[in-house]
Amino acid sequence: MKQLPAETVRLLSSSQVITSVVSVVKELIENSLDANATSIDVKLENYGFDKIEVRDNGDGIKAADVPVMAVKHYTSKISCPEDLECLTTYGFRGEALGSICCIAEVLITTKTAADDFSTQYILDSSGHVTSQKPSHLGQGTSVTALKLFKNLPVRKQFYSTSKKCKEELKKIQDLLMAYGIIKPELRIIFTHNKELYRDHQLILSATEQLSDGNNLRLLPTWTEFELVT
Repeated sequence: MKQLPAETVRLLSSSQVITSVVSVVKELIENSLDANATSIDVKLENYGFDKIEVRDNGDGIKAADVPVMAVKHYTSKISCPEDLECLTTYGFRGEALGSICCIAEVLITTKTAADDFSTQYILDSSGHVTSQKPSHLGQGTSVTALKLFKNLPVRKQFYSTSKKCKEELKKIQDLLMAYGIIKPELRIIFTHNKELYRDHQLILSATEQLSDGNNLRLLPTWTEFELVT
């Protein structure tokens, strides 16, 4: 027996955190919610294997946090074991972005209210910033993951059939619907293959109300419409 190289260990551990396209979307959506976003755009290309982009209008990432924003086990959510007893955020492990970096090419564009302009950062497989440039986006954060599972062919092979891919897309739609139920004030736009696969867009808004006895329930509804391309 011999010890695995550190790079291989990172890859294998990341594949346990990020197991599918829907798990990437889930982690990024929860990061957006923790950043107090009220509007989130989710865009996929080729069922998310070519590109996943999640953009929000949240608080953005402070410049001081940028160097470690995607390094594993760096987090602003907890600082000691006792904090685990009173969590108020969705994420707290500091693993999501770092794990995505291991299995995809990642770009992060972010701007806080205090920044004069947004900045796009390109990250390596360890989550470290390799380059940066000014961007035009407004306040918030946009995370783009390209070539998902590029170095995990067995994981990608699992989604080699159209049926599996469509099932994954349905899981993402159900996931976004669930967030709409618990966050009725949240606006989510979900686009898949705008030009290549489907010429429609789904917008989630929890505005329809039904009375159930003395309780008022919010029901999110998907609105479908044709895109002009």
